[in-house]
Amino acid sequence: MMLFSELNETQKGEVMRHIGNPKGISEEGIDYAIGQYLASLQEQVRAAKEIFFGRLEEGLKRFLQLPEDVCSQIDQLVWDAAKGQPIDATEPASQSLIAGAILHSLEHRMGMHEA
Repeated sequence: MMLFSELNETQKGEVMRHIGNPKGISEEGIDYAIGQYLASLQEQVRAAKEIFFGRLEEGLKRFLQLPEDVCSQIDQLVWDAAKGQPIDATEPASQSLIAGAILHSLEHRMGMHEA
């Protein structure tokens, strides 16, 4: 079992997103929130995988189920990578770019870019 105290600050913030009101939260509640955080990360991986392999409809539907701030971050990463140029999501190169942005965002959500 993963302990809340073992998480980095970014991960703790992601878990708190799923807790809501942290006052009086039980260990079971924290455990549930950690499970929700991990499930959300898995959904993000699935979205990247589906988009990368050209299953845009499924991937974009899954992408839109991610938290709004995560979607915005991914949009910004795509925009930056495309240097502000429009992309065609049906092109394999664009799909690779989008999937890469989704995975880069995943790294941020896991705190892998913390100093």
